[in-house]
Amino acid sequence: MSATRFCTFDDSLWPLLILRIVGEPSNQQFEEYLDVSASYLHRGERHVVIADVLRAGIESTEQRRKRAEWMGRYDGLTRELVLGNAFVINSPFLRLGLNLLLHLRQPSWPYLVVPRMESAVAWAAGQMDEAGLREPAHRIRRHFGLLPMSQSG
Repeated sequence: MSATRFCTFDDSLWPLLILRIVGEPSNQQFEEYLDVSASYLHRGERHVVIADVLRAGIESTEQRRKRAEWMGRYDGLTRELVLGNAFVINSPFLRLGLNLLLHLRQPSWPYLVVPRMESAVAWAAGQMDEAGLREPAHRIRRHFGLLPMSQSG
């Protein structure tokens, strides 16, 4: 697990990567966040990302520009390696805004915007199942208590 000051990257359940974003980043913190994000792509392994943005702040215009540049630079790797990205956000207004943004700037990978972590995890495990990563999907469901009682062993 590694962290920037405003974003924690939890890869303890790899190929599930959970980002927990809190507050508004400085430009330096945002650069570090982009660098760490790229390092996961450089692993060359397929994975699913859950971004917990329940307590996230607003990115500056400069940071949004840098994110767009980053997405362009890493488009090929994200298409190949990111099986999906779930965003956990519980504000209906912010969820609507994120859905609109994602609709206008369609990512090259499947995505989901949900209000609860459990929904994001269930979807992420489903993405892994579809990609043939059945053991990690089962392990993640078991970890989060999403298996029926007869399958939890």
